Amino acid sequence: MRQTLEKKKAGLGAAFDVGTTTVVCALVDLEAGSVLATESLPNPQAIWGRDVIARMDAAISRKGALEELSAAIRDACKGLLISLAGDSLADIRLATAAGNSVMEHLFLGVSPEPLSRVPYKPAFKEAQVIEAKDAGLGLGCGLYVFPLIGGFVGGDAVAVALTLGMPGGGKPVLAIDIGTNSEILLSSGGVLYATSAAAGPAFEGGEVRFGMVAAPGAIQGVKIEDDTVILDVIGKGTPKGICGSGLIEAAAALLKAGIIESTGRIKDRDEVDSNLSSRIKAGPEGNSFTLYRGASGEVAVTQDDIRALQTAKSATRAGVTMLLMKAGIGPEDIATVYIAGAFGSHLKEEGLRAIGLLDESWTDIRTVGDAALEGAVLALDDERKKEAGAIAWQARYVSLSGSAHFEREFIKNMNF
Repeated sequence: MRQTLEKKKAGLGAAFDVGTTTVVCALVDLEAGSVLATESLPNPQAIWGRDVIARMDAAISRKGALEELSAAIRDACKGLLISLAGDSLADIRLATAAGNSVMEHLFLGVSPEPLSRVPYKPAFKEAQVIEAKDAGLGLGCGLYVFPLIGGFVGGDAVAVALTLGMPGGGKPVLAIDIGTNSEILLSSGGVLYATSAAAGPAFEGGEVRFGMVAAPGAIQGVKIEDDTVILDVIGKGTPKGICGSGLIEAAAALLKAGIIESTGRIKDRDEVDSNLSSRIKAGPEGNSFTLYRGASGEVAVTQDDIRALQTAKSATRAGVTMLLMKAGIGPEDIATVYIAGAFGSHLKEEGLRAIGLLDESWTDIRTVGDAALEGAVLALDDERKKEAGAIAWQARYVSLSGSAHFEREFIKNMNF
């Protein structure tokens, strides 16, 4: 997807959000501090695995894979640059990049092996400043790669905190960057607590039977009125699949219609009194509910899809609970909740509440889009780089690995 403004000035900057699923580049007018254009594409590393664990394992276990993974992401970033800047590449004077811990390692060609074993420490934590040409970007300028907080909480979380002004000295604030690897930040008492929950790719359409990215043909919204299923399809054409926001809304609608129990089980056809029962199909791995059926095929939500969504929601919510516990506060003490990420910005509060990701006491919910990219743009300024370094150094990393309390909270939050 591309968003463009007409005017470009000399003296450009390039900022990257190197995400697990999507890579985004912003072209910036350094004089005005304004974004001239943005463009994104799917992370080509997906062929090695949908999540960071699979890619990390590939980089460690197979000879030459680290170099291949690194080349893939660098080529993607260079391609975005060429598409955005064209003949103005020589005018780019600064570049920044933010990603989670594994993505930054792979981008820099550094083995993520230390992250694969206890105590899951990254090979580096400080910001990396190198020549952009050494990262294969074809630029004659410096490249600033964000510092890491710890474990799997990387530079993208630092960039989000930079954008949101965390930690602040006011009332407690929570930020959740929802995605395959959900980063969670809590600002309380002037302290920033951070953790990462391995939610899995269900939030972004992965591990879903008819899952797809948010592209034309993807079901992004679902409503059920009486016995009628109303679909919101990107591009308004024939449904081809369902993206993460569509899965969340489908689950919320099916819960409200009584098709799904609070445990996540899709009911049998004879348990549903309405005409919606005709959309329920039994299968060897559980029931499914058909959202669309046409000449080109069908799109359905399966029992495994719902279980994957429950796992993603539960891991994220349990991670939030762990941070609250560390800060010594309760959910009711949170003043504002920010939902970050390019994916998160497409989610509706009603759906997130329905599946139990948001606490009932949270009333001020704000979506802030790709805050990591915005933070990378801010870091084109030297003073903001210093702020990013201070955030990473002062943040308190909370590890979820091996925590019995986290496991209990995970199980506790599985139900909708």
